Amino acid sequence: MLTFGVRKSSTGQFFNIIVFFLLSAALSACISNKKVVYMQEANEESPTVPNDSLLSFPYKTYVVQPGDNLDIKIKSLDGTTDDMFNIGGMATQAAGQLINNASDIFYLTGFNVDANGMIEVPVIGRISVAGKTLAEVRRVVEESAQVYIKDPYISVKLGGIRFTALGEFRAPGRYGVLQNRLTIYEAIASAGDLQIEANRKEALLIRQYPEGQRIHKIDLTNRDLINSEFYYIQPGDQLYVAPLKVRELGTGITTFQTISAVAATITAVFLILNFFTK
Repeated sequence: MLTFGVRKSSTGQFFNIIVFFLLSAALSACISNKKVVYMQEANEESPTVPNDSLLSFPYKTYVVQPGDNLDIKIKSLDGTTDDMFNIGGMATQAAGQLINNASDIFYLTGFNVDANGMIEVPVIGRISVAGKTLAEVRRVVEESAQVYIKDPYISVKLGGIRFTALGEFRAPGRYGVLQNRLTIYEAIASAGDLQIEANRKEALLIRQYPEGQRIHKIDLTNRDLINSEFYYIQPGDQLYVAPLKVRELGTGITTFQTISAVAATITAVFLILNFFTK
């Protein structure tokens, strides 16, 4: 009887230790709002970006890079020579289908900037555009077109903003948005927002520069992101968001789920120990 009592006491202590570690792991695994909510103030008492404050756009003038697609239109006053300089368009229905499938319509209908930073314009020939702003590209194309057309009308736009969303997105993939500006939060929304387990505080942004690519770590929960150079997505950007540690622990996302998982584990441990101590 004495031996059984000691054994039972040791089992009880072991059970208490297991319960302690399970509860500790559960409390650390719960996902708080601080890890989920976007645009939080680092210091609520002295906010750096107060509500209702007027913010200047931290948007830098984009310069064309190899791999970009440009939508260039060259037109004359009488319209007789327009087809000479412009790449033939696609049927409206087919073009709409490409956009809906997030494919790059301007890869087929626009002017692709090659590895040497050049584009090939019908009749005019090759034009160097890399490292130039869209306004500078328009002036260069206009000067070249004036050899063939009197007072040409030139329109130069980016062929949409293409970006890639990887990791803990609800709908990861490659996206193309037909507009001139796109914020990082708009890009996240385009990919269906992030999963609840996503590590929003350590997102990675891979951005292309004329000299190569750089990886930037950004905090999506910090409101100061609005004033940074990474607030606007640039063509070719890649967003990667890794999961939180809770994914490795395998516990619940909400407090209720975590408590339920811990309770089930404790019950299982208790039944096993009770079986072996009988």
